[in-house]
Amino acid sequence: MKVPVRWLKELVPTDLSAREIAERLTLAGLEVEAITEIGSTWDNIYVGIVERVDPHPNADRLVLATVDAGAHRLTVVTGAPNIAPGQKVALALPGATLYDGHSEEPKLITLKPSTIRGVRSEGMVCSEKELGLSDEHEGIMVLHADAPVGVPLREYLGDQVLELEITPNLVHAFSVVGVARELGALVGQRVRYPERAPLPVSGPEGLVTIEAPDLCYRFVGVVIEDVTVGPSPWWMQQRLQAAGMRPINNVVDITNYVMLEWGQPQHAFDRDRLREGRIVVRRARPGETLETLDGVLRELDPDTLVIADAERAVGIAGVMGGLESEITEQTRTVLLETANFEMRSIRRTARAQRLRTEASARFERGLDPNLAWEGATRAVALFQQLIPGCRVTAVVDLYPNPRLPRQLCMPRSEIPRLLGVDFPDEVVLDVLDRLEFQPELRQEDGRAVIVVQVPTYRSDVTIAADLVEEVARVIGYHELPEALPLGRTVPVEISPELRLVRAVQDTLAATGLTEVITYPMVDEAALRALLPGAATFPDRYGFYPRPEHELVRAVNPIRPEWAIMRPSLLPSLLRSAGENLKFNRAVAIFETGKVYLPRGLDELPDERRTLGCLLAGARHLRDLYQEERPVDYFDLKGVLEASLPRIGVPEARFRPLTHPSLHPGRAAEILVKGQPVGILGEVHPEVVEAFEIDPDTRVVFAEIDLQRLLEIGLEPPRLRPVSRYQPVDQDFAVVVDEATPAVEVSDAIVAGAGPLAVSVRLFDIYRGPAIPAGKKSLAFRVTFSAPDRPLSDEELARLRERIEGHLRRRVKGELRR
Repeated sequence: MKVPVRWLKELVPTDLSAREIAERLTLAGLEVEAITEIGSTWDNIYVGIVERVDPHPNADRLVLATVDAGAHRLTVVTGAPNIAPGQKVALALPGATLYDGHSEEPKLITLKPSTIRGVRSEGMVCSEKELGLSDEHEGIMVLHADAPVGVPLREYLGDQVLELEITPNLVHAFSVVGVARELGALVGQRVRYPERAPLPVSGPEGLVTIEAPDLCYRFVGVVIEDVTVGPSPWWMQQRLQAAGMRPINNVVDITNYVMLEWGQPQHAFDRDRLREGRIVVRRARPGETLETLDGVLRELDPDTLVIADAERAVGIAGVMGGLESEITEQTRTVLLETANFEMRSIRRTARAQRLRTEASARFERGLDPNLAWEGATRAVALFQQLIPGCRVTAVVDLYPNPRLPRQLCMPRSEIPRLLGVDFPDEVVLDVLDRLEFQPELRQEDGRAVIVVQVPTYRSDVTIAADLVEEVARVIGYHELPEALPLGRTVPVEISPELRLVRAVQDTLAATGLTEVITYPMVDEAALRALLPGAATFPDRYGFYPRPEHELVRAVNPIRPEWAIMRPSLLPSLLRSAGENLKFNRAVAIFETGKVYLPRGLDELPDERRTLGCLLAGARHLRDLYQEERPVDYFDLKGVLEASLPRIGVPEARFRPLTHPSLHPGRAAEILVKGQPVGILGEVHPEVVEAFEIDPDTRVVFAEIDLQRLLEIGLEPPRLRPVSRYQPVDQDFAVVVDEATPAVEVSDAIVAGAGPLAVSVRLFDIYRGPAIPAGKKSLAFRVTFSAPDRPLSDEELARLRERIEGHLRRRVKGELRR
C-alpha cells in the first residue's frame, strides 16, 4: 500500500520527516518497505502563469507562450492544444531533467535551448508524462489556480510516498486513516478525521435486497441525483496518482479516494442503467455471465456473490463492477454501493476468476462492517464538495446483525509478567487511550484490572496479551530492558514416530538414496493408472482404501486436478522419477510422507506415516570397471535388508505377492514378526508407461507402513563382541526344488549351525548340467566363529553334518559334493 506523506500529515500534524515516520511505524509493527520521492528530478522547474499565447509565425500547429515564473520569464514554443492565458503551468528551464514524452519506455533527457521552425525556445511547459506523473501527453499539465507563481514545482507538488507491507492481521491499517491512527498513537496526536456528511436513512423499501445474508453482512445504498460527470479536481488526481491509482472521472475517483482514505471499497452504478433501478445481492445463477469493467466476459459459478439488478448481474461483489452499468459522461443518477462481504467468499471468487483488485485485497482480509457507514458518509461529503447541486434522495442501510465494540479485561499484573518491566498507570492508560480503547482502571476481587472497549475495526485484539503487545509496541520495544530469561528448560521429548522417521531418513541417505518431498494430493487419473486391468484398489497393508469406501477428497484443493488425498506414495514417486529420468540415467529416491486412508463417511481419514522407496534406470555403480546394468528387484531388496536392521527391525522376511501395480512374479510381501508391513516389487510396465516413463525402463518400488512397524515393536540393534580368534568360511551348495525360497534354505542353515554361524550369504544360483530338472543349486557362504576358542576341524565337521540334516528335514535339500 502506498501512503503519500502529505496526505498522512494532513490527518496527523507532525514535524517528523518521512524517514523518521517510516522508522517509527516499522518499529511498531507496521513495516515500511520503501520510501519513494515524487519530484526528485524536478530541478529547474517552477510554477508559472501563462501571460499570453501568440501564433507561431512559421507553423500552424505551434504557438508561442509567454510564461512568467517570478524570477524567470520565458517565451517557449509548444504544440499543446490546451494551453491558454491565465493557466498555472510547470515551466522547465534549460538544464532541467525531464522524461522523454515521445518514448514508450521511461527515458530521462536534459532540456536544452533550441530553435523550432525559426523561433528560439528557452524552456518548456510540461505535460504529466514529461514530469513522470502519468502517461498523459496529449496536453500540458494545468495546475490548480492557487498554485504560487515562482515557487519550485518540487515544493508545490513534490511528495514522499511510504510503501507499506500490510499483513493479513493488519487490515485496520490498510488505509491512510488506519496508518494515521497508528502514527497518531506513536507521536501522541489525535487524528483529524476527514469531513463526513450526515445521512438520514430514508430509502424506499426494495431499493436494496440481500438474498445471501451469509455472504453480505451490511449494505449501504445511497442514491445521488443531478450528478455531472467530469474530471476530478487536481488535488484529488494528484493524491490518487501518488497512491498508485489512475484518475478516471469525479464519480469513480471519489469511490477510489474513499477506499484509499478509509479502507472501505465502494462502487458507483449508473442507476438509470439498472433494471427497475434497484440492487439485489445474491449468488450467481447457473450459467450466468458478466462482462466486467476490464472488458472480459466472465463465467460465474453458483458460489460467486454478485450485485444484480432486477434481471441480471451487474458486478462481482467485492471484486469488480460490470461494464453495462459503469459511470459515463451521460450519467445523471448514481446508486452508490458501500457494503461488507464475507472475506472467504471474496478470496475464493478472486482466486477463481484470477482477478485480484484493490477492493478484493481489502475484503479478503476481513473488513469491519461498521466501516461501510463511515465510507458512505465520507463519499457523500465529497460528492457535495466536488459536484455542487447534486442531491441525496435515498439512503438504505441493511445491517441485520450489528457488530458492537467488545469489552476486554486485562489484569494490571499482565504487563510486568509478559514484558518483564512495568510502566506507570498513567502511561499505560494514555497509550490505550491514544489507540481509542477507552481504558478504565478498576479494582476487582482485590486486584487491579484495566477494562477497555475494543473498537470494532481492531479484530486482531482478542485477549489480554494483545493489549500488552499494544502497550509495548507504542511505548517502543527499544524501551524494554535487555535481560536473560530465567527458568528451567523442559527436556525435549521426541516422539517414537519422529525418532523412527529420522532414523529411516539417515539410513536410506547413507545407502545412496535421495530424499524427496512431494505434494500429498494426486489426481484420480494417476490412481487409476496404477491398476491396469483391475476394477478396485486392493485392500492390503492399509496402503489402499477398501473398495466399499470412497477415496479421501479435498474440499478446497490447491489445484483443480489435485482433488484426492493420496492413498499411496507410488504415484507421487513415479511422477518425480519421470521428471528426473529426462535428465539422468538413474533415479534412487525415497520419501517418508503421509498417506490418507478413509475410515468412514463421517470420520476423518487415517493419516499414516509411510516410507516409499523407488529405483529406476541404471544401477548406481561403485566400481568404475563394472558393466552397467538396469536396476532390478534385488537391488531394492538389498537396500531394505541393509537398512531395516539399523532402524530396529529385528528381521524382515519376504514372500511372493500378486499386486496389480507390480510386475507378476517380481513382487513380494514384506513381513516383520510374521505380520505384513509393506510391499516390494518391480512396477508393472503399463503403469510405468502411464507416468510418461519409457516402458523398457525398469522401476522398482517399495512401500512400508512405519506406524505398523511401531505397533509391532522395534528392537534396538544388537551388538555382539568380535572374536579374537580367526573366523572360518565354508561354502554350502544346496540342491532344492525350484519353488523353494532361498530364505528357507538360509533359515535351515542357521538352525543347524546355531550361534556359531555369524554370517550366511547367498552368492550363487545355478541351473544346468548335473542339476536335475525342476531343481536349482543355491550356494551359501557361511562364516563360523566362536568368541572363546578357535574352531577345530572336528567341530566344523560336526557343524556341517548338523546343517546337512536340517537341510534334508526342512527343505529336502542335498549338498552338492
